[in-house]
Amino acid sequence: MEPVLSRAFRSVPPLEDGPPITLGVRALDAALGGGLCARRVHEIVPGGVFQLGSAAGFALGLASCADRRGAVIWIQQGQAAAEGGVPYGSGASLFGFSPARFLLVKAATAKDALWAAEEGLRCAGTAAVILELTGAGEAADLTATRRLNLVAQEHGALPLLLRQQGMRGTSAAATRWLVRGAPGRADGFGGIGNTAFALTLEKNRHGPCGDWRLEWDHEQHRFRAALSVAVAAPAAHRPHRAA
Repeated sequence: MEPVLSRAFRSVPPLEDGPPITLGVRALDAALGGGLCARRVHEIVPGGVFQLGSAAGFALGLASCADRRGAVIWIQQGQAAAEGGVPYGSGASLFGFSPARFLLVKAATAKDALWAAEEGLRCAGTAAVILELTGAGEAADLTATRRLNLVAQEHGALPLLLRQQGMRGTSAAATRWLVRGAPGRADGFGGIGNTAFALTLEKNRHGPCGDWRLEWDHEQHRFRAALSVAVAAPAAHRPHRAA
């Protein structure tokens, strides 16, 4: 007998991407088909044990690009805070939104965290939901990420899935980003350079994958290209999407 859940998903009409969220880097936006899909889950994974801070910063940058007026809800599961630290609300100003718009939710289990993410996406006035799962976050599998896509499709908020480790299974995410910290452009006064990210786009349903180098401008609150980047060839099963 065919599972009821499988039949239910088949009866759902195809998802619409909605207006793309531009990241401000022309070549990268073009590779994404005009920008980030506003109504789809996007996965963010640190490139190593000590790269979770960079992955979290990249997630905040994407949330800032989504909508500067709505709330950003950060949901942490179980030991995620103990392993990766707690987001600092006052630091949100570096990403273009006030601490009053930054909401932190702690959930005991992955199931609770996924439920909170769905409810957060349903709330009016939510710009983005960042769901941080401990370890590889296996609970956010194909079925769970499909559910998040359906809720985001209906309500329009941006769902970002932050895994503390990479997962071997599949998901319904539109993109998957592997994030590492990178040396930023110097400020000219011997101080700390700009925040920079070395990105590997491992999954891209709208086009090619590849490596990118971006900086975050804390004054303009936007991404910008740090260096010239090269993009890998598009996947063989979708050559019609090649530039």
